[in-house]
Amino acid sequence: SSDCCSRHRPAPPATAARRTQMAGPSGIGASGDGAAGGKAPAQMPWDKLFRVAAISVFSAVGSVLFGLDIGYIGPIIESQSFKHDVAHIDRGSIPSGTEGLIVSLFSIGAMVTACPFVSSYFLESLGRKVSIMVGSIVFIIGSVVQAAAWTSAQLLVGRFVAGMSIGLLSSVIVLYQSELAPASLRGALSTLYQLGITFGILLAAFIDQLLVDREEGWRVVMGIICIPAVMLIIGMIFLPRSPRWLVSKGKRKEALKVLLSIRAEEEAVAEEEEIFQEIEKSKQEGEPAWTELCQGRVARLLILGMTLQLLQQLVGMNAFMYFGPKIFSSIGFSKNKFTTITNFVNFLSTFPAVVLADRAGRRQLMLWSSIGMTLSCVVMGIMGLMYVTQVPPNPAIPGDEGKWEVTDASAGWAIAVSVFFFVFNFAFGFGPIVWVYCAEIFPLRYRARSLGVTTVANWVGNFIIAQFTPVLLAGVQFNTFFIFGFFCLMGVFLSAWLPETKGVALEKIQELFDNKAGFKSTAEDRGSCSE
Repeated sequence: SSDCCSRHRPAPPATAARRTQMAGPSGIGASGDGAAGGKAPAQMPWDKLFRVAAISVFSAVGSVLFGLDIGYIGPIIESQSFKHDVAHIDRGSIPSGTEGLIVSLFSIGAMVTACPFVSSYFLESLGRKVSIMVGSIVFIIGSVVQAAAWTSAQLLVGRFVAGMSIGLLSSVIVLYQSELAPASLRGALSTLYQLGITFGILLAAFIDQLLVDREEGWRVVMGIICIPAVMLIIGMIFLPRSPRWLVSKGKRKEALKVLLSIRAEEEAVAEEEEIFQEIEKSKQEGEPAWTELCQGRVARLLILGMTLQLLQQLVGMNAFMYFGPKIFSSIGFSKNKFTTITNFVNFLSTFPAVVLADRAGRRQLMLWSSIGMTLSCVVMGIMGLMYVTQVPPNPAIPGDEGKWEVTDASAGWAIAVSVFFFVFNFAFGFGPIVWVYCAEIFPLRYRARSLGVTTVANWVGNFIIAQFTPVLLAGVQFNTFFIFGFFCLMGVFLSAWLPETKGVALEKIQELFDNKAGFKSTAEDRGSCSE
């Protein structure tokens, strides 16, 4: 109705008073962890709590598509049917350079649509909801092109198109989830993005186990992975738009209606008013120029976000996802069986992040995750150097690149256990929490563009891992894990420095950086960030 907003919206002084209550003495939003000195936010009714959780869970189907694409490709490029149909070889292996290109071209496609010049158009013009639907449609197109491929060139085109879909989805899903989630649940609900990825990887492993070794079974796999995309397109029709996007388009009544469906009434009214005030301030300052991302506090936040996303890839997790079958078969284990176990560990280990993100906090999870990954890489590197030898290629077999042999069975098991321990640590910390953290730290005025830049950084790291891991494994063998360990160690130091954001309202997060090294000089400029 026409008086919906006026009936529910308090006068500005009351809104300001409530903000002060929520902020507490320090001015930091205490919603979510009931900080002392501030009035606890209204208890959310169970039906609204269920609704906002269901929205986040279903939108995470988009990240399941990402996981499916990560998970299916490793076993497929090792399958004889695929080698015969696409690479046209009947013995030996696909050359490491070609193998890397098949995997990494997906990342290049993702970089294109994750690029802020492209992603911000979809996010700001079409909105978060429609962008998810568009990404799903493109995913289906890419999968169909791949499934119909009879040449490497056609497969590469399909990989590129599929990558474009995931680049867009990876830019929008966490943003959509974080903008609908209340501060008290934002960490848990945003980690569902990574949980969706791990579930997709696990699902792909089971599908590959059943079909990949059958004649043209890899084509069936690519058809099956289109089913979640169709579900997402249909389901998103019934999900709400982001209230922040609606307010930015002048649709305040629609935004309030959405918030009232997923918040307690008092909290919904106050949040809509706060979003409106923030956007009005942004409008007074004008449309942000791209050069503003390179200035002051925003530039430093951007460097921080890009560093986190690069490290999330360079620690080497996707080396196991993309090339797990090659690694496990090389040390004498069943390649598909152990890859499936790894994916199962990955999936189960993401649940602690969902439970602990808003309890232990983002910083603690990333810190302990980085420490565990560092130890795992050191053990894998040492065991590999001491007990793994390289068998030279057999010239009688075309495409044979040689193999590894483990001289001690216990060393092989130590490497396998280290892989599982690495995956466990990545899954509860650096995997999901980096996405959560990057979705939180940017001012609304710059959020869509900044997330686009940081997501591109993630895909750059993904490309590096996909393209160069097979080359490194062939060249420096298990020294590769020392390289990954170095980046894990960087993650330890960076995580120890980060401010904690759990339970803090998005509009208040900038204050957390005021006393951090590298940000103190920009504290006075915080107001220009529309916070």
